Amino acid sequence: MADSSAAAPILVVLDSGSPHRFSGYITEILDIEGYNWREVHDLASGALTADALAGRQVVILAHVEPSADAQETLLEYTRGGGGLIALRPPREMAARLGLGSSPAERTMVDRYVSFSEICALNIGIDHGPLQFHGRGEQYTWSGEPNAVVAYFAATADYVTPNPAIVIGSLGQGRWAVFAYDLAESAVLFHQGRREQASDGPRADADGARQFIPNDLFVGFLDPDLRHLPQADLHQDALVRVMEWMASLTQPMPRVWHFPNGAPAAAFLNGDSDNMNARDFWNIIATADRYGVPFTTYLKPEHHEIVEPETERELVERGHDFGEHPFVSLMPTMEEMREGLREEMGEFRARYGHDPVTNRGHSVVWVGWTEQAKYLRENGVRLDTSFAGGRYHRAAYVNGSGLPVKFMDEDGALLDIYEQNTMSADDGMTTDKVFEPAQSIEQCIELSKWQADQAIDRFHTVYHPYFHPHAAQPGPRSIQRWIEAAMEHCQERGFLFVNGTGWVAFNDGRRSLRLVGYGFDEAAMRLEMTIEAGAAVSGAAIALPFVYAGAAISGATLDGQPVSAEPSVIEGRQQVMLPADYAAGESHNWRVQWG
Repeated sequence: MADSSAAAPILVVLDSGSPHRFSGYITEILDIEGYNWREVHDLASGALTADALAGRQVVILAHVEPSADAQETLLEYTRGGGGLIALRPPREMAARLGLGSSPAERTMVDRYVSFSEICALNIGIDHGPLQFHGRGEQYTWSGEPNAVVAYFAATADYVTPNPAIVIGSLGQGRWAVFAYDLAESAVLFHQGRREQASDGPRADADGARQFIPNDLFVGFLDPDLRHLPQADLHQDALVRVMEWMASLTQPMPRVWHFPNGAPAAAFLNGDSDNMNARDFWNIIATADRYGVPFTTYLKPEHHEIVEPETERELVERGHDFGEHPFVSLMPTMEEMREGLREEMGEFRARYGHDPVTNRGHSVVWVGWTEQAKYLRENGVRLDTSFAGGRYHRAAYVNGSGLPVKFMDEDGALLDIYEQNTMSADDGMTTDKVFEPAQSIEQCIELSKWQADQAIDRFHTVYHPYFHPHAAQPGPRSIQRWIEAAMEHCQERGFLFVNGTGWVAFNDGRRSLRLVGYGFDEAAMRLEMTIEAGAAVSGAAIALPFVYAGAAISGATLDGQPVSAEPSVIEGRQQVMLPADYAAGESHNWRVQWG
């Protein structure tokens, strides 16, 4: 039977007193990647002991300044058979793992990493160099070349000999060093440069005379890499390292990104700009014809188009609604806060519930994370305003195609998701983003390519944005584009989500806990008990199809046989084990290899 008394397999070592305020985002990265089974040790609250590390499969040292005693405790844990991942560790600790340092102890800032073709962990990677954000330590490496997962690069095509990610063995254990802070880099990928926010010294960085998320990424996101979800791809490197470490001891489950083990999701929505009732019912009829849920963001003046009874009926059919607020193109913080309070209040008064998801008119965004806080004050749980503008059309502008949470300047995690918008019809069919306007045929081809990349390579959310009024008959009508996007996603097997449902799934997915776990190495059998803190449908546990040279031969859920067929996901054969969980409900899994 699964052991319910065992320690959580992952321990994160943080320091709440650290000046490295974004280092704590590593816990959000683990949530994004489905490693819910973890505990946190705060060095500010007590010394790190061998007992705290006992039984841990992986220990992640965040970018903090551990004492010499804490460093020795971590190294001793590794020698005894543990797995240690250190994010930009102290140089003296890196030296004890075999990394050499030049006398100048140079660093690199906001440059690139290039993944090595001879490292086995990189099999299947085809994305080329990626940016990283923050500061990285430059080391030399005289060990095996195939132990270097990635090297720093000064430019995308000028690779240095300095390792950015390197792995190795120490005693009976394994270690990995990220010479940059993966957590800080992810925050900056997701949120851009603080000084380019509306209240910063470089506000309106793209010169569009409005405060929008795109401002945060001008000069920060390499336009040539805008089609890559770079933050997600950095996190994939962490996942591969963790799977490599787990292969030494026992399989480590994770919760997959999408319901029922789907390889990707499609989130189609639009707002009510210039919309009349005919436009609205046309988009709903189109979505119904293809069996696609559509999320509509309403301006206050368009509330009258959708009666409360109509809203409830359409929600029951799978559609969804949110607010489309607007104050001005360049509002102050207080103007935006008050405007959101007023408009969200109107939505709540008319429809009887909070607008769970949001997209601002003209995607106006104030501050760095201040607007995220204002939205959360009004019940919003997911914002879709982050989209490419000038220089970044059709982009993963925030480096992610997944729902990720904001972190403020003080290192506090905010309970609101950020979902990147990949393309918008008015940004493609006009030249307002410094590129020639595209024909409808070109837009259709781009959408198909984006969707294919999302489902085949990146396993992200395909998230286009369509205005219902733009589907009116005429030479520039986007009706054919909408229909082509829906049809293509259907043919490719996308899972379709609406705004409120997507938030509910991700809340439920993140609530899963591993309350029992046992692996019989001789029998090659895993038993685990998963418990849900919130209701969730189709939450899938991902496991390697082949472990220690043996393939999965069967699986049971609460004693009943279930399918355990492999899927090639993230370049590796994995098995997805989905189940529905009520709040507080647990399921018992048994998986047999060989």
